[in-house]
Amino acid sequence: MSAFCSNFSVLRFLPILLASCWPSTHSHEETTPPEEWPVRPLTIWTKQHEFFLEHEIPQAENPAGFALHITNLADGSPRTAGPLEMQFQLGKTKLQIHLQEPARPGIYLAEVQFPTVGNWKWTLQVDKDRPPLPEVVVYSTKDAVGQAGSSQADPAGSITMLKEQQWPARLKTETAEKKNLADRVPATARITACRTHTARISAPAAGTLQSPSQAQRVPLGKQVQAGETLAVLRIPLLAGDLGDWESGKIQRQDTMVRAKHEVSRGEAALQTAQANLRLEENAFTRIQTLHAQSAKSDRELEEARFQLVSAQASLGSAEETLGAWTRALASFESDKDAFLAQESRSMELKLLSPISGQVIHAPTAGGEWLNEGDLLFEIQDLSQLHVSIRVPETDLTRLGKFPRAHLPHPSNGSQVELPGLGGKLLLAAPKVHPVTHSAELLYEIPNPGWLRAGMTLRAHLATGPERSVLAVPPSALVDDAGLDVVFVQTAGESFSRRTVRTGAWNEDAVEILEGLQEGEMVVVDGAYIVLLVSLSGVIPEHSH
Repeated sequence: MSAFCSNFSVLRFLPILLASCWPSTHSHEETTPPEEWPVRPLTIWTKQHEFFLEHEIPQAENPAGFALHITNLADGSPRTAGPLEMQFQLGKTKLQIHLQEPARPGIYLAEVQFPTVGNWKWTLQVDKDRPPLPEVVVYSTKDAVGQAGSSQADPAGSITMLKEQQWPARLKTETAEKKNLADRVPATARITACRTHTARISAPAAGTLQSPSQAQRVPLGKQVQAGETLAVLRIPLLAGDLGDWESGKIQRQDTMVRAKHEVSRGEAALQTAQANLRLEENAFTRIQTLHAQSAKSDRELEEARFQLVSAQASLGSAEETLGAWTRALASFESDKDAFLAQESRSMELKLLSPISGQVIHAPTAGGEWLNEGDLLFEIQDLSQLHVSIRVPETDLTRLGKFPRAHLPHPSNGSQVELPGLGGKLLLAAPKVHPVTHSAELLYEIPNPGWLRAGMTLRAHLATGPERSVLAVPPSALVDDAGLDVVFVQTAGESFSRRTVRTGAWNEDAVEILEGLQEGEMVVVDGAYIVLLVSLSGVIPEHSH
């Protein structure tokens, strides 16, 4: 016997045509078995798999059936391919078992004959996953086997749902564990381009739009740099309107009057631009000082800087326009006939981009007549965006001094944290709107790439610091007659209904205050199906 035992290694697949997972010696489907051989179930979860193992309590030298149910935790599917390795060891005696494929999806079947009694160490491996397993106790007599199996029973109130029911439904479970969670208020966010990152270029005078010399006129959608020439505005010095420009019939007295009028306008515009620049310089200096003392916000400083740059650009345009009219008037007064005989009686004004960004508005054609004030180009720098969130006045007291928010991606589950890295809070509910009874939170953030100006998105506002709490995904909760219920998997085919009390929540997690213990396996996908099974009142028959 010793020589037989030392070389023993038994494994055979059971015929798939049989409707049982067990060897024919202990078939579950015998219509009138003299007595049922006791079976020991065992369920172990790893990070990759659920191992639901059933085996007949072994008697020495009597084959024992093993049914090994393997579930992929990632999606709740049965393992359909690949080998499984088992080893049993008692002293120097080893039983090596290799199962090349599952007998049917999710189920590996084996029959093992242990040569001697004792506590056999058991190891099992699927891919590189090795669950910790208890020893297998092999008994000497049938009576001892019966006594060992007499204590095996499902707890009262347990819900039975077989693997053959779970797998088609792709039932998924997760370990209940602590997560960082904060109270949140649902809100709506509006995405806009930063005002300080948007520029509009209008025609400073009537004229025709031309392409820059040796370059194409900037088209719609192009990325441009600050200071780049967008186009050239050709301003006829002798034409006051579209009719004059088209007819070319200009009288000398009309030219003199128009030139003097334009010089006067130019001088007035220059004085206005100079005064405005001084005003914006003083305003910027004052706000810059107050900002250093934390008396002005980042947003106010950015807007003051933008206004200063705009005033500088306006002054340059006014100086160039006045200079052109002054030279034209001097030329006309010195030699009227020569001036009127010129083929090109116009000045060219370069239109420069004040910021870097994308051209989102541009003229559709060149050479057309433009009136003073017509919008020519609009440039947007979308590398920075403003996110405006309206908060009901009833929730304002729940916000902290520096409120945080989250923008969930509409489809892929990611989210943007506000203000986040590189972002800043510009406004923190300074006033309540008298009509909407809400206040505004305004953030400026770097564009993560998928946000667009004009979007309206869901948002969540954190109303307190994050806490480490026991939490489950929202999909784990089921409304059962008005009660929040979760289902805990207590074994491979057994579930328990738990009424829970919830606390803080967000789009990813719900705090559980009562009714659940850390480390328990909670159904997170398919909980409603378990509820329906529990309400059916029918205990399904095992297909093994």
